[in-house]
Amino acid sequence: MTMWEDILAQPENLRQVIQRHTENLANAHQQINRLSNQTKGVVFTGVGSGLNATIPASYYLMNHGLFAQSIDTTELIYYLMPGLKDFLLVLNTRSGETAELVRAAKLAKDLNLSTIAVTNEPESTVGRLANFCLPTYSRWDQLVVISAYGGMLASELILSSMRIGNHSQLLKEIQAIPEILESVLAKTITIRDDLGDLIGDSRPIYLLGRGPSLASAHGGALVIEETSRQAVVPMASGLFRQGPIEVVNQRFRAIIFEGGDETAGLSRRLAEDLIEKNCGIVWVGSSELKGALNLTIPHMAAYLLPFLEIIPCQVLAHDLALRSHITPGSVNYIEKVITSEEGIQAKGE
Repeated sequence: MTMWEDILAQPENLRQVIQRHTENLANAHQQINRLSNQTKGVVFTGVGSGLNATIPASYYLMNHGLFAQSIDTTELIYYLMPGLKDFLLVLNTRSGETAELVRAAKLAKDLNLSTIAVTNEPESTVGRLANFCLPTYSRWDQLVVISAYGGMLASELILSSMRIGNHSQLLKEIQAIPEILESVLAKTITIRDDLGDLIGDSRPIYLLGRGPSLASAHGGALVIEETSRQAVVPMASGLFRQGPIEVVNQRFRAIIFEGGDETAGLSRRLAEDLIEKNCGIVWVGSSELKGALNLTIPHMAAYLLPFLEIIPCQVLAHDLALRSHITPGSVNYIEKVITSEEGIQAKGE
């Protein structure tokens, strides 16, 4: 299985994920209610793609009046765990064996915290240590997380919707995504050469978004760096204006996610101003932007956009690797599962 095959497999994988969640909804809903009813809110934790996939769910819950936060597990386990008393801790890990997530699950057990594992491997260490395990039901990718990312996005959102009793509506919304995903993937493939030419060997590439689209900025940066080994800076576009904008010149290249709700107009204005400065901009949004390379995606709720926004980043990552004579999906320093917190696990070149 190649990375390109992993990219193409995403719509069907997401259909299977949604179907399996639908079939097992009643038991999951009961268990999640049991664990979360007496908690003050939800803290999501993970590393890499496992962390990025929780961002839309945390925004979803906050927007519905329930406190939620996404925290990097590598920091959580050393500095922040005591502050989680009375919160539900959601451990998001594809393998269930990542060193930091295992440590977090053990610490949570010692502190008597309520925990839910969201993992592709229910019988893993984290899956067994948690009070309840919600499987992601996703296929495994070659190495770099591609289709499994959509499975995690869906699983975290479904979990969140059950927490507030809105799962019927959320499932209905997500069920429409696979077909739209196929269309966005096809559109991206038609512009892939222009996308690669515009970004080229830019160092670094900036990925800018707001709200749930921060998942796309950070998730896109991760897949581009892992696959093509090009430096990427993911950032909230509001923060970019507060100093980092001084890096802007005619060589500046960015992918900007329009996002949803009231911040979409702010993202658009920033992109327009950058285009006036002769910067190269890829615009991912529901309406076209003059002077940018456009990937038009449907207008929808902001928390659903990351399913679609990640696609151009994945295709770009694949093609930039080829342009640099790197086999897409090959790596030097990481392993499929990171089972140690120390040093560089694979020595590579």
